[in-house]
Amino acid sequence: MRKGLLTVTALLLATFVNPNISLSAEKKNLNVKNFAVYYVDMQKIINESNKGKQAKSLIESKINQAKSKIEKMRKEIEKIKQELQSPVLSKQEKEKKEDLLQQKIRDLQRFQQDAQMEVANLERKYTTEIIKEVVKLIQNYRKEKNIPMIVEVREAGVIAADEKYDLTDRIIKLYNEQAGK
Repeated sequence: MRKGLLTVTALLLATFVNPNISLSAEKKNLNVKNFAVYYVDMQKIINESNKGKQAKSLIESKINQAKSKIEKMRKEIEKIKQELQSPVLSKQEKEKKEDLLQQKIRDLQRFQQDAQMEVANLERKYTTEIIKEVVKLIQNYRKEKNIPMIVEVREAGVIAADEKYDLTDRIIKLYNEQAGK
């Protein structure tokens, strides 16, 4: 701590004694005026790229299949509940129906959990795959166009930026072209 403080003090003294020593970016030949940070919106790329739309469609199809099966299972449960209301059922038949009802309810709950997990895994799989491909594409684009830096707008905490530095639509177009090959 003391050594660091001494170094800073020495540097400040040297600056005051010799005005030719400067810490400014201009004196170090850094071209700050031409430096720009470009950005992309990965969520938009995932949602609007052809591959992202295709993944969303597959996931929605899986969700609709699950909803259909859940509805069918619920109807079976309701039917058993109605049958249990019948006064003509013997005690033994009523017990069998109650056991069957409990089994159907457990099956429904298990199916719902499994379906939710399957959908979450599919979303994660497709998102990871798309991000991996897009990151590689962005890295190549950055090198090709000699861009110093490209950040993800949400992760970088960008509050405001000039739209001329937004590469999202260009990357979507390139990604769609690449996927079409």
